[in-house]
This record gives sequence, structure tokens and C-alpha cells, in this order.
Amino acid sequence: MDANDVTAGRARGRVALRVGSTGPYSSELTAGQIGAIADIAERYGSGAVHVTPRQTMEIPHIDIAALPDVTTLLAGHGLHIGYAGRRPRNVTACSHWCLYNVAPMRDAALQLNCLLNENENEKMPLPGKTNISLSGCGFSCVRSRTSDVGVIARSEIVITDKKCKKCSLCVKEPLGCQVDAITLAEGAVVIDRQKCVRCGFCSGVCRPGSIMMKSKSFDVFIGGNGGLKPREAFLYRTVPSLREAMELIGSLLEGYRAHAREGERIGDLIERAGMEWPGQKT
Repeated sequence: MDANDVTAGRARGRVALRVGSTGPYSSELTAGQIGAIADIAERYGSGAVHVTPRQTMEIPHIDIAALPDVTTLLAGHGLHIGYAGRRPRNVTACSHWCLYNVAPMRDAALQLNCLLNENENEKMPLPGKTNISLSGCGFSCVRSRTSDVGVIARSEIVITDKKCKKCSLCVKEPLGCQVDAITLAEGAVVIDRQKCVRCGFCSGVCRPGSIMMKSKSFDVFIGGNGGLKPREAFLYRTVPSLREAMELIGSLLEGYRAHAREGERIGDLIERAGMEWPGQKT
């Protein structure tokens, strides 16, 4: 265990542990795992647990001397310590049961978490803190446009020749379009492409099939971050499949590792080098 596994606590000799799981995906802990975390917080910490923005559990005020015992207890429940310092943070994804998902992202987040944490003793070395966020639709609940690397699933919606039955499910709450991009005129469906965020939800509620999803695509963003100097990511490339998005993320991380200085974020690298990554779109 090294300094990248823990964060310093407010009291001498105490640390905070960020705890995650790669089986199941870490934002969906089992009742047993939650119980184990609660027991550790009561026995070795302050009795409190914090849920981080990166969908991990943070146990504060842990006695440094108890770290070996705590690590063993966590491992027994499929949990591990990490996601601090300059290591990659937990890859986050929106909930797979969300009605607005163009494509569920949980399995992709699990795959990336396994890649980045393949060997617990030698996590994938990267120059600096790295946040990766995967959004199943354009609402981007996990902040994919302000992460070092973000993916947003999109849908291409088409109007078919099947007659609209004016059921209004696509335009009225609670199932209707959340950005008011759809109107019904003379029994026909009209979509305002300027307002549409391509979430594809309308195609799922349209019973007669007047609205259908033609295809999916995945926008890959890079260079964003929060913190003291917030920066919005820019669209790097759009690819037609999640598999290609995952491959692209892998190549991006390799490029980042090869060119960045120690402690430099992806956005800082781009700003310093003035470099245009292959396929960049502005």
C-alpha cells in the first residue's frame, strides 16, 4: 500500500480510505458489502461513511495502524482501497436501469475499472489524476463533459411512415420529451433537431412506431476537469460503437502516459503542448 491508496485525515495518525469494488461494478454494492463498510467505519473509524462524486465509498478517520486488518476485511467482501493521489479514479457510469439510456454503460465501466486495476499492486501508471465518465444519454448525469475522458451515447431518431395515433406519450409528462423537442401537428410528429439531445427515449414510448431509433453513436470528449480550474472537455471523436469508444479510450490513455509530465492532467497536456490529437474536433 502506498500514498496513492489513502488520503491524509484531519487528525494525526488517521487517514481516509476510498473503497471500491470491481465485482459487481462499484456503484452497485451488495448489501453485504455495505454492511462490511459500516462495520469497519464503526470499529476502526468515526462511524461515518461518505459517498464520493466518483461513486465510491470513503471511510474517514481510520487509524493507520489498523490498515492491514481493514484491507483484509475489505478484500474478504470483494472490496479494495484506492482511487487517491495520481492514480485513475473510479470509472463512473449512469445507472443501467435509467429510462433514458441509449446504451447502458455499466459493463463498459466495469471493463475499464478492471483494466485500470488489473493488478492491485501495480495499478495502471498514469501521469496524474484521471477521471473517466460514461453517460448513457445526453443528460450526462455523471459529468462526462467535465471529465478527463468522457463518453456520451447518442441516438439517431427518424420519423417513419407509420401513422401517429396522437397518444401524446412522447410530449407529455412523465414520459414525454424532457427538452420539448417534439410537437404533434395534424397527426404528424415533428422533431426540432436544434433542441433534440438524441437521448432516444421518444422511440421507446412510441407505441405505433412513428418514431424509431435508426442508429447509435458515441461521442468521446477529452480534456475536461473540475477543481480549482474547471474546464469543459472538447469533442474528440464520434464513433459508431461502444467497442470502438473503449478502444479509443485505451489509445488516449497510452498517448497521455507517453507525453504528459508527472502530475499533468490531460487538459493541461493539451494546453501546454498546443497539440491537436488525431481526429480532434473543435
